[in-house]
Amino acid sequence: MSTFRHEPSGKRFLFVHIPRTAGRFFEQNLLNVNNFVWDDKVDIDRQYKSIDGVELAHFHREYYEKYLDVEGIPHITIVRNPIERFISCSIFLTELYGEDIDEMLEDEMYFYSMIENYPLAESANWFRPQVDFISDKTHIWKFENGFGDDFASWVSDILEMDITIRADMKVDKLSTNEARKVKRSAKLIDNITSLYRQDIEQLYPELATPFEEGT
Repeated sequence: MSTFRHEPSGKRFLFVHIPRTAGRFFEQNLLNVNNFVWDDKVDIDRQYKSIDGVELAHFHREYYEKYLDVEGIPHITIVRNPIERFISCSIFLTELYGEDIDEMLEDEMYFYSMIENYPLAESANWFRPQVDFISDKTHIWKFENGFGDDFASWVSDILEMDITIRADMKVDKLSTNEARKVKRSAKLIDNITSLYRQDIEQLYPELATPFEEGT
């Protein structure tokens, strides 16, 4: 999460970095290919530190409006199918609780307890619903639409400048093992859809069952 500044033109924008939505890939394209830098109004040393218990890199709306200079500049974010996002994010759960947690996550009580009591301070927003990150000012791209020419054109139109996206852009690997994701099951997906009901209703209504749509 940060404001970015285009060095040649001075144009600024806010990238709302929702965890596990290819945000680091996009940021590296901005920094390494498109002449953007972290905005000098942001304390660079705090990019991956916590402020009031939330990692600056993943500030949600309440925090970036409070702590960052975002008024009057474009806001861009990437959202992701809530079920796929949770499965991707589950590597942090297996790292802490162990790889044999599939049955526990199928139990609704354990499911919420494991997320709510995750002890790392920087994890505060890893499992936060995506709707908490966006406002009516936010331009939204869906992860499922890919990051090819259409994505580059979309960003270019918003920022009113030519943006290049390199699909082969490499990002630093996380220390967490990406292969250690939880296994899908009907019960787990029920819990995920319950947790992210608002995300589904507002961003991915195609995932809602007819019963859910009527409740």
